[in-house]
Formats: sequence, structure tokens, C-alpha cells
Amino acid sequence: MAKDPQMQITDETLMALADKQLPADRADRVRAAVNADPALQERLHLFTETRRVLQQEATASSTRATDDALIARIRQATGAQHTAPVPPVPANENRRPLTALAAGLAAAVIGLGLWWQAGGPGMDLPSDHLAALTSLPSGETGNLGNGQDLTMIASYRTRTGELCREYETRAGTDMSIRIACRTESGWQARYAETITASDGYVPASGEIASLDAFLADAGLGAPLTPEEERKALE
Repeated sequence: MAKDPQMQITDETLMALADKQLPADRADRVRAAVNADPALQERLHLFTETRRVLQQEATASSTRATDDALIARIRQATGAQHTAPVPPVPANENRRPLTALAAGLAAAVIGLGLWWQAGGPGMDLPSDHLAALTSLPSGETGNLGNGQDLTMIASYRTRTGELCREYETRAGTDMSIRIACRTESGWQARYAETITASDGYVPASGEIASLDAFLADAGLGAPLTPEEERKALE
């Protein structure tokens, strides 16, 4: 079926479809458009997977249990088998969070978050983050020595072959999701936003889906396998 040229498929619409919040007739039209467009299929898959993971996270009994479950799933997906500690190095905290607004509210996200286009100036990273970026396998957690834990989520390649890594830092109820990419001059921040969790709070699907939207917009491919990641970090 040809895609309806009058239909605008935004990230907000795709998230509503993934959350089963669209009216039946509109949902059918959106599905038809998605079926005819591989790019839309990829974006919808990201949102659907995010929704599934968040539903699982919401059942965790505590923030720590939630972290352990997430790490276990990452390890299972990546095949990581060993925990590699992050060398404790003094840090200058560079806060950058998990996108805390729905992707449909793009203006708000850009206004509150930190998002650097590829090739932009970015921002310097703390030295302990740099140590983790160069050595910590995806799915593993290290203690930064300043009350923070750092969990490496995944590694990616951009369309131009640039290596980028997504990771999470947590200290108490403060959690950040960050993306840094390795350039000729070293690792540079590309994306960051911080949220504060309380009483077992887990962000809604739209909040993390906007992070996935950034990954897609930045041209990052599928996560590297453990072997691909190991070679990339050598």
C-alpha cells in the first residue's frame, strides 16, 4: 500500500501507536504507512522495544533491583561475561540525562536537554568517564569512586564509521543517560539529559523513546556485538 502523502508520522504518533493510544481507524492508517516505509518501521521498533523494557522495569521492587535487572538483560543481549572495574579517577561531574520528555515535544527536549550535532563542538568529559569509555564493556558497571556508578549500555557506529557509546551514571536518585563519540581529537559528548528518580519512578515510554529518536536521527546503527566492540576499543 502506498504511503499517504498527507499523513505526517511524527515520533509522538509512533509512540502513541506503540502504547495502543491511537483510535482504531487512525492506528490502521499509521500501520499502513509504517508497513510501506522501512525508516518508520525502524523507529516504531525502537519505541516498541523501549515500551516493553520499561514495563518490565516498572515491576522492580526497588531502584537497585531495577538496575540489576536492566544490567542482566544487557549482558544477556550482548554476551558480556565479565565485570571490568572502572579505574577510580577524580571526576568533574558533567550531567547529561535520559531524555525526560516525549519525542513529540521536540522543542522542550532541545530546550532542557543537551544535544550536539555530529561534528559539533560537544563538551569535555570527566576523566573517569573517559576511562570507562575506553575500557568498560557494554552491560558492565563500574564505581567511579565519587559516589557514582557508571553502566555502559551499548556501542554504535555512525554512518561515517565514528564510534559512539551510550552509558548511564547514577548517584542516589540522580540518573543520567549520556552518549559520547570518539573523534580525531578524542571522546566528545553528543547527548545528555538528567532525571531524578523517586519512589521507584521509571520514565514513561515517550521519555526514553526520545533518546531512541536521537539515536536514529544521529545515524547510529545497530549496537555492536561484543567482538565488534572489543576490536573498536583496541
